[in-house]
Amino acid sequence: MRQTFFLRATLAALALLAAPLAQAQPFKLQCEVEGKWPEGTPKVVPARIGIELQVIGRHLYFTVSGPAPYAMRVSTLVSEDFQGENLTSSSQVGARRLERSSRKETELLIERGSMELSAHHDTGQAGKVQRFAYTGKCRPA
Repeated sequence: MRQTFFLRATLAALALLAAPLAQAQPFKLQCEVEGKWPEGTPKVVPARIGIELQVIGRHLYFTVSGPAPYAMRVSTLVSEDFQGENLTSSSQVGARRLERSSRKETELLIERGSMELSAHHDTGQAGKVQRFAYTGKCRPA
């Protein structure tokens, strides 16, 4: 009885210690970007944004943090609400997400060698869906 308790306690302690190792560490980038709306809309101020890339299983998750028009999330995950697609190749890393109900698209691509960023997302602006696109140069954070 005492050995069983000790074995269970040891296994529980090992499981608690190993839990943080199972989580993927995000890869972080800092980028200087300049965005634009379609013609005829207000100009957007260039910004510094942060990008976190996390790989969990076979899926990529990108989180872009920064000023309102630049912030977005995109992943390769497929669900009832979203259709994700992995755009990674030998020359770039990226993902595209399509919201099934509204058909709004979000895409992010980073060139491997030059660390050039190209991204866009569809959003409601002035009562209709418009595409906000931005490009810039990134570096590891």
